Parts: sequence; structure tokens; C-alpha cells
Amino acid sequence: MSRRRPWVFSFVVFSTFTFLLWTFLNGYHHRLEPFKEALHESLPPSKGTFDGAWNFTRDAGNLLMTDAHCDAAFPDLFKDIDRAVKSREYHHITVGELDKTPHIGGYIRGLVYDQQLYVISAGNAVNSRTFATLLAMHRAIVTSPEPLPNIEFIFVADDLAPGDALWAYSRQEEDEKVWLMPDFGYWSWPEPKIGAYNEVQMKATARDEAVPWKKKKNKLVWRGASLKAEVRAQLVNESRGYEWEDVKIFVWQDEVDGKSSDALTMDQHCEYKYVAHTEGVSYSSRLQNLQNCNSVVVSHKLKWIQHHHHLMVSSGPDQNFVETAANFSDLAPKMQHLLENDAEAERIAQNNIKTFREHYLTKAAETCYWRKLIRGWAKVSFEPEFTEKVKGKRVWRGLPVESFVLERRMDWDYH
Repeated sequence: MSRRRPWVFSFVVFSTFTFLLWTFLNGYHHRLEPFKEALHESLPPSKGTFDGAWNFTRDAGNLLMTDAHCDAAFPDLFKDIDRAVKSREYHHITVGELDKTPHIGGYIRGLVYDQQLYVISAGNAVNSRTFATLLAMHRAIVTSPEPLPNIEFIFVADDLAPGDALWAYSRQEEDEKVWLMPDFGYWSWPEPKIGAYNEVQMKATARDEAVPWKKKKNKLVWRGASLKAEVRAQLVNESRGYEWEDVKIFVWQDEVDGKSSDALTMDQHCEYKYVAHTEGVSYSSRLQNLQNCNSVVVSHKLKWIQHHHHLMVSSGPDQNFVETAANFSDLAPKMQHLLENDAEAERIAQNNIKTFREHYLTKAAETCYWRKLIRGWAKVSFEPEFTEKVKGKRVWRGLPVESFVLERRMDWDYH
């Protein structure tokens, strides 16, 4: 057996040490540049099990869909994003447009940079809607199996969203520059005790199992505050006196004080075959909650558009709701037709469940929509700056969303 030469051993040790040192320094160098685009290439591939065909039981909670998966799973979901992108194809969004947006209640100017969500500035009236929207967006970003582009944006977490180049919960037909984002209620709506959206869907499913179609009340139900909305008064007037109506306006404070007991939990609505929907100050968050019941949604012609409204079908074999005139003037004959054609009504209710609760209003769909919104905005917007110069120094623009949500403010003192 030959004897190992000392110089060979020394050479192997030196080479190994040199390689390890080079690897460490190279890795450290990259950590000093956390916003390099090259890092995106090292993201792991999706571990989702989506096979190209939507399966509600398997896919409803899948947050790891790629962009291609999202297109295959939700081919009809992104219509309003496509519209918004096309409208700015030859007139891109500028920093100046964002600067002109007034700082009203629910105002957030944010930044997505290197897969992280930052809050650059916030309006004075930051509320639960604001945090719900930020958390939903954050979830979509951190679970993305593919890199998302860097963007700077503004959203308004309020019923009414003034301005042009911003994100809002709803818009009217003429608001072509407004981009639609998912409603805050898809995260949670705690004030009226509706709760997390996943909770809404679980309770609605359980209620439908306990009260199948044949056992549901053969009535039209609606509960709500007046909000001085004319259409709500019209619903009350057009349904008054009929055996099929269970329509009541209530005062929230009376419910709190125990002076009345007209309020219903969201899943209690599922005990009725027919559930009415009306708009309020603008749109109403009631709709996406009612669409979780195996019931027929009866709605007036809507003036305000949400991101999923185009999926509502008012006639034909795929009909999933019943539409009345804008003032409910034809409510009575439409209700009479439903009452006389129970099999047709049940089919509409089942289409409602198939389209919304079991497909387009799932967590997977919402997550896909957020990512598609970010990608769409990036196509027609500017490349944002992560830092700015303050007193001669380069500093971060904004605050990581994790800190903003916990402190609920942009600045605080150290104690």
C-alpha cells in the first residue's frame, strides 16, 4: 500500500477551504443586495397539485397556483382586469397620477417590491377594511410560487373612491380608470359579526345541509339598515302585503340595545329559498355572502360593479340569480313565477352555488385575482423606486406591512 504524500493532502485541504470561503462570501454578497432580480430565479417551483381541471373539494384552498393554473382554473374571473389593462395600453399610469389622489378615509399608497408588501403612506381614517385588504394582498404575495413584478399603487378602502388611477372595491360603468380589487369581506367583516369569509362559507354549507331545498322557507328575506338608500325603501314598498315577503329595515342600535330582534346571522339567510340583495351607499358587501347560500339571489339591476359581477347570469340554462328592475317594480310577478316553478328556482339556486361558493368565490380564486391584478397593473405602470433621498441619505420608502398592521400607523416613538 502506497503512502499518501503530505503535499497532496495539503493541496486538498487548501482547495476545499478556498471553495467554501468563496461560496460564503458570494452568498454574503448577495444578501447585501436583497432586491436583486436574480433572486427571483431561485424561487422553488409550485408544490400545488392542480391538474388543469377545477375540482372544488381539492382546489378551493389551493394558494399555490401558478399564473397558468389560475387561467385554467378561473378562465372567466379576470374580465375587469383585462378591461383596465386595455384602457391604459397607450396611456400608462404615472407617478403624477398617484400623487394627485386625495388622502381620504381608507387611503393607502403601497409598494410591492421583491415579493414584499410595503405601506408608503396612509390616510387618517385607517380601519378594519384597510387591514383586511392589506392582509389579503399580503397572503397572495407571500404564497405566490412565481415572482410577482414590482409595482406602486393606491387603493381606497371606502364605499366611494374618488380619483382615477387607483384600486377600489366597486366602480360605475363610466369609471374606466378605476381598477377593481376584491372586497375586504373576503378576509373578514367583523363589525356586523359576519366574520371571516371562510367562516361564512363553512356556516352556509352547514346550514344548507341541515335545511335542504324542500325544507327552506318559501319566502323572500331581506334585513338591513336604511342608509337613506332609495332602493331599499323601494324593496320594502314593492314587497309589502305579500305572503312571500320577510323584508324588514332595522336600526342597528335597536338591535344592540335589545329593543328589537330583526337581525339575522348570515347563515340564517340560507334557511330561505329567496334572498334579496340591494345596494347601499354604493355597492353592498352583502352580495358575496348571500351567494354562499343554496338559495335564489333576487337583486335589482345593479349600478355598481364589483370584480365578480360579470359572472352573474340572469337568464338561460346557466342562470344563477334573478334580476328585477332597478326600482324593484316588477318584483311581485317575478316572485310569483318562482313560487309557481319550484324546480326552476332550485336549478337557479344550484347554479349560484356551483358558480360562486364552489368556484369563483373560493380562497384560491381570490388569491389568483390579487396576483393577476398586480401583474396587470405592472404592464401599464411605471417601475417603482424602493428608496428615496432624505437629508442626503438613501432610505426605504415605506414600512413593511407586517409592522404597519401591528402598530396601525406609519411612525412611532421608541420607548
